Amino acid sequence: MKILGALGLLTLVLAVSACGQKKSTPGNEMKSSMEMSPGQMQHEMGGMEMEKMEGMHQTGYYTCPMESHKHVRSDQPGNCPECGMKLVKVVETTPEEADFWGCPMPEHSHIRADQPGKCPECGMKLKPMKMEKSAS
Repeated sequence: MKILGALGLLTLVLAVSACGQKKSTPGNEMKSSMEMSPGQMQHEMGGMEMEKMEGMHQTGYYTCPMESHKHVRSDQPGNCPECGMKLVKVVETTPEEADFWGCPMPEHSHIRADQPGKCPECGMKLKPMKMEKSAS
């Protein structure tokens, strides 16, 4: 009886996990959103407007310019709660203009490297990032 219950539970789990998956046919292999360019993602999502897509993946944030306070992160401008310095905006850029390479996951914004690589916490490909200099 226990075996039938376990088998039924396994069948249910497999059925539920298969429900939300898109069928993959030759030439139509599914890619994760991290492997697609914004244009490819827009095509895959049925023409979703770019404004809506940009809200899904935020690469800009504010941080303290001090290396020892790189863990400070805010979605808005302000001052560092540890030293009082003005927070600077960090944005994705080209490799030539990069100040550092960082993980695109907001939870890992403290990850910084001098060269391309992978995030040691999640394995995602590091992106070229720069700190925008304030106009003031």
